[in-house]
Amino acid sequence: MKKIILIFILMFLQSCNGKLESSTLEIINNYSFNSAISNSDKIIIRQKKANQTEANRDEACFENKSIFETEKTERIESFKKLFENSKYTDYCCCPETNYSIDFYKKSEKIVSFFADTSQNKNKVRVFESNFQYSYLIDKNKWNLFLNQIKVKRQN
Repeated sequence: MKKIILIFILMFLQSCNGKLESSTLEIINNYSFNSAISNSDKIIIRQKKANQTEANRDEACFENKSIFETEKTERIESFKKLFENSKYTDYCCCPETNYSIDFYKKSEKIVSFFADTSQNKNKVRVFESNFQYSYLIDKNKWNLFLNQIKVKRQN
């Protein structure tokens, strides 16, 4: 009987440890993501070129024409608001990469995230480059945000 109780206690402690680790990672990742947004003075969102493979996420596979760009503080804040009440997820396997989201500070890229707009009918998955975490945001809010920021056309 003592062995059964001891096993039960060990299993309970292990499950608590896993939940604590997961919560800690979520706090760290949320801080990192929100810091990237807060420290940015420009956000550039580029669509993936049609002829690129799914696994490719390097600079050259994204459009340089008709990119979405904002340097306005209120638009950067509205981007941040897209993630209020969003669903945080741990490791996400195999999202599609439809957009690159680049955060800049004084013309220097500080970090890139990516967006999958095609795997889920009502949600957009914004994920970090190693797939370690992501956010699910409402697709209508995403589209509205893109419509509000200017499209910069480059040659």
